[in-house]
Amino acid sequence: MRRLPLIIVAVAAGLALADSSIVALALPPILTDIGTTIEGVAAVIGAYTAVLALGILPAAWLGRRFGPGHVGAVGMLVLGAASIGCGLSDSLTTLLIFRALQAAGGAAGLLAAFDLMDAGGHDASLGRRLWIAAAVFGSAAGPAIGGVLTEALDWRAIFFAQAPVALAASVCCWQLRIPAPHARASEPLKWAPAVGFALISAALTAVLFLLVLELVAGWSVDPLAAAAAVSVLPISALAAARIPGNAAARAICGCLLVAAGAGALAYLPDADLKWTIAPQILAGVGMGLAFPALAGGLLPERTSVDAARLLVARHVGIVAALLVIAPVVSGKLNSITESARYQGVAVVLDAKLDPRQKIDLAPTLLGDVESEDPRGGLERAIKSQEGKFEGDARTEFHHLTDRLDDVIVASVARAFKPAFLITGALALLAALVLLAGVRLRIAAAAAVAAIAALSAAAFGAAIVIDNREQAPPVKIASPCLDRKLPDSGGLFGVLQDSALILLDKAACGYGSSREELVMALADDAEYERFKQKYGEDPRSAKGILQGLFG
Repeated sequence: MRRLPLIIVAVAAGLALADSSIVALALPPILTDIGTTIEGVAAVIGAYTAVLALGILPAAWLGRRFGPGHVGAVGMLVLGAASIGCGLSDSLTTLLIFRALQAAGGAAGLLAAFDLMDAGGHDASLGRRLWIAAAVFGSAAGPAIGGVLTEALDWRAIFFAQAPVALAASVCCWQLRIPAPHARASEPLKWAPAVGFALISAALTAVLFLLVLELVAGWSVDPLAAAAAVSVLPISALAAARIPGNAAARAICGCLLVAAGAGALAYLPDADLKWTIAPQILAGVGMGLAFPALAGGLLPERTSVDAARLLVARHVGIVAALLVIAPVVSGKLNSITESARYQGVAVVLDAKLDPRQKIDLAPTLLGDVESEDPRGGLERAIKSQEGKFEGDARTEFHHLTDRLDDVIVASVARAFKPAFLITGALALLAALVLLAGVRLRIAAAAAVAAIAALSAAAFGAAIVIDNREQAPPVKIASPCLDRKLPDSGGLFGVLQDSALILLDKAACGYGSSREELVMALADDAEYERFKQKYGEDPRSAKGILQGLFG
């Protein structure tokens, strides 16, 4: 029973660390529910992480001044109350304010938890194990926990569920209170492990953030299925955390494996969740090796000052990664979604369907493909149209929609590729920094060389599999050049080919693609964009005649 309060505090500390990623699977519904952008939902993570990084050192001072039990009790109380506020928020601004309060309480609670677990009156061995478990599992399991709660209830349940745990931990901190610890001398912080720790923390958070966003917002994967899929990473991390060996070698090998996992995620051939498993195992094992080897190994974690410095380094790295990666994903997703719409129109126009239906069908199917949920928009449009086709036309419609799905999935993968590669580069840079700043014995160097070769092979294999499995890309051909026509045969085929030839001639006259012209004829937003880009009104009789006959 003496250990139970300590375990409750450890669970709350794990939640405080998980809070920088626990909302990852809830980001898409948050995005639509409060009407924000990818940068906005990234701020839901970034605000918490930034305030936590800023609040750690003041929290450490308060712990030494008033005692960790008192500070921890207040911190956990604030964390719990702010969690309720997050769950009740109805705007991005309100949510960000309560996220900042969560982080302030979490900072105080985390430092207090470390001191309470490290206290001589408790089982020091158990305390250390609980702290490591909270650090590793809390960080990696956050998205899976959040995904289950989001699917079972609502995104707000993520915050409401934290409140009772934090409030219980507040009571336990009060019960476990110990005298304010005397400031113990801390070793100077070594630059290479500290920089490496910040970089690998940034990379791992980015892996979780990007993978979840790609699966749920990009590929419209069910949150519960996505939660089950991303649970591979924390399970792998916990298993690998028990691997013994030289701390420097484990840290470097872990960084290399994270780099390989992030790089492999840049080359997912389709939306089948099985392709995420091997990259997640690589990143998870890398995390399990690197985190304990750095925090408490190469970097001392014997005092609350040590713990504070590591938490600051970790969360500064996370904030920096989000500042770089969120705009990259947002910009790419916007531009590539637009390109995917035109590729989809090309697929529709080449399908062997009634040409009169196709002119209306193309913008109907592709008009709702937006960057916030491109695949989901396509799926909803397909359901609304499939009842209009029968017999052979229905079979052709299903072939068409399968091809459209391939186009959207491939486009989303291309949008996320640069961000995953940047993430892999961060982990690789962490490994290089560590190599430059630590010394390895022959056996340790050989292990690092073997893992480097394995990581390079895994990354290369992902590229090969992607090239082999991915559907062939759709090209937007010039309307001014001869192109292959569907050639369906009979009167139907003649009418179809004639309609496409007329579209090509009109588009050539405007200087646009025929796909842009079709979208402009049916979609108001595309119509305005077309007029602004080409200086012509494709819907006017004069414009159509100029397009057709020059």
